[in-house]
Amino acid sequence: MLSAILGASLLQQRGRRAGDVLALGGLAALAMEGDLRFTPVSDLLSRQPSANVVASVAPSGAPRRRVCLCGHMDSTRSGLMFHPRIVKWLPALMAVPAVSSALIAVHPLLRRLGWSRRAVAAARAGLVFSLTMLTEREFRGVDVRGANDNASGAAVAAQLAAECAAAPLAHTQVDLLVTGCEESGLLGAQAYVRSDPERAKRTTFLNFDTVGGDVPLTYILREGAITTRPASPALVATLERIAQHRPELGLRAAHRNAGLPTDVTVALAHGCEGVTLLAQGDTIPNYHWPSDTYDNVQPATVASTIEVGRDLLREIDAEGVETG
Repeated sequence: MLSAILGASLLQQRGRRAGDVLALGGLAALAMEGDLRFTPVSDLLSRQPSANVVASVAPSGAPRRRVCLCGHMDSTRSGLMFHPRIVKWLPALMAVPAVSSALIAVHPLLRRLGWSRRAVAAARAGLVFSLTMLTEREFRGVDVRGANDNASGAAVAAQLAAECAAAPLAHTQVDLLVTGCEESGLLGAQAYVRSDPERAKRTTFLNFDTVGGDVPLTYILREGAITTRPASPALVATLERIAQHRPELGLRAAHRNAGLPTDVTVALAHGCEGVTLLAQGDTIPNYHWPSDTYDNVQPATVASTIEVGRDLLREIDAEGVETG
């Protein structure tokens, strides 16, 4: 998509009307992919098989709520954009191609302004920079082990599901969803939500992503990259109560996200309830970097996440609210 918009800019430079059309088309595709409700480019390019791991635990009594415990099983590739000295700027790096694409798309409206050529030249440079970073990641990056991101989150989700299987909640059905392809366009979460939209809308999604760092455990208030959406207010209020009553867990609100969306971003985009727990300080330790190994996972953070998950499930079950 970025390459198409860059090509459109070059056509615009030559006065070709096709450049304007291509730029608008590229920006529209980029916006839809970021919005996560309709993703035509991802759907078109998804050709290799993957899988989700799904399980379900029925409540001991009459079902009133449905909760889905989420964590993704895949890891990703490293790259210069994830270098420990650079990764704190990731939200800004993600904004560069979005802003650059928008400037090129609206260029026809700016042509008569004196500063338009400089703005478009800067936007073109921004796209070249972004494409260079992506290319470097593909050719020089390596597949990371993914112990923190996200064996830690998948393990927490599985542990909580196993505990519910041993001692079912009173009125809450608990589903386990361990997704594939989270790092490749959130395709696993997309497949799960799209497979049964009505079920998804009756489900509360609790997502555990990268919860093994030696940093505070946080809950994400806004999810997404290009389009951002707030976490469910009721879940945020519950987490605030847990943080207040159990200060030893070190739970706090995250007033910024890590720059990239999570599985729950998909659920929120489709109108579902959800929230993500993620351990982060100024940055996420070993984020998408070869040092993301088991030796660098902090057991205390994982244990705190499990405790928060238990409290969340108890609170949700106690609410006794009818679903659907």
